[in-house]
Amino acid sequence: MKLISFLVKKDPKEIKIGAHCGDFIVDFSPSSLPKDMISFIELGDKALSIANDLVASQQNLIPVEDIALKAPIAQPGKVLGVGLNYKEHLAEAKEIIEEQNRNIDLQEQYPNIFNKQNSSIAGPYDDIHRPNASDQLDYEGEMGFVIGKNCRHASYDDAKECIYGFTIVNDVTVRDWQFRGPPHTMTMGKSWDTHCPFGPYIVTADEVGNPHELELKTFVNEELRQSSNTSLMIYNSYKIVEYLSTAFTLKPGDLIASGTPDGSAVTTQNWLKPGDKVKVKIEKLGYIENSIIQEPESTKLIS
Repeated sequence: MKLISFLVKKDPKEIKIGAHCGDFIVDFSPSSLPKDMISFIELGDKALSIANDLVASQQNLIPVEDIALKAPIAQPGKVLGVGLNYKEHLAEAKEIIEEQNRNIDLQEQYPNIFNKQNSSIAGPYDDIHRPNASDQLDYEGEMGFVIGKNCRHASYDDAKECIYGFTIVNDVTVRDWQFRGPPHTMTMGKSWDTHCPFGPYIVTADEVGNPHELELKTFVNEELRQSSNTSLMIYNSYKIVEYLSTAFTLKPGDLIASGTPDGSAVTTQNWLKPGDKVKVKIEKLGYIENSIIQEPESTKLIS
């Protein structure tokens, strides 16, 4: 099932959840199901059973042109990322360090984990802000996954049961802020508002099948910039869950971006600029596409 959060264009007062079914979506809001995605996920198989009945009976249908897709989860409890998780991207990073004579030791023994603040979440087609404080704005197309159960000390075999579904993430990065240090300030480089667009759906694990054989492509203004396959991840999704849950409890709705392949602008310095469009497409998961705009002055907030 392709689970979505959406607004009805003619009455955009409330974000609703439902299922994407081709030319139509099924609105869950008139049913007994929870009204937000995390509560829906927490209800587990019971919620999916009711949702499947709604889809099968074609109840509460709305044409897709009458809705606007939002981030599937407005505010995940955790947003975690994995750095240097594709072999080619790791090799790329080593070359950059050598070329720039940087005194940086890359840790390769374990997954490289970092936080993105959940205020960075944006919708699958929302604008991305180029910060007024930097012009080194970069893209990172990634497969993301959403946790479906409370899990701590999950084994590799347990991990498959802990993942609810898969999605697409653009782990947008402000490179000069990331490279401040030492050490690198990953959180400060990756947590700017609007810098974690994801969606367009959460595709449930049963519909995806093997998540580690999916083609991943990133385009900037229709030019192919990244092309890889999730089979090339160094640490796959199950290993990531096993590793993370050794330290802390993962909870339903937590979002984990599993890493990007080579081909980001960090090598070319061809940074994103206002007017650019970035599209990340992953087999079976759809695509997200976001326009770059200059950060508006209205983002200043003291309340």
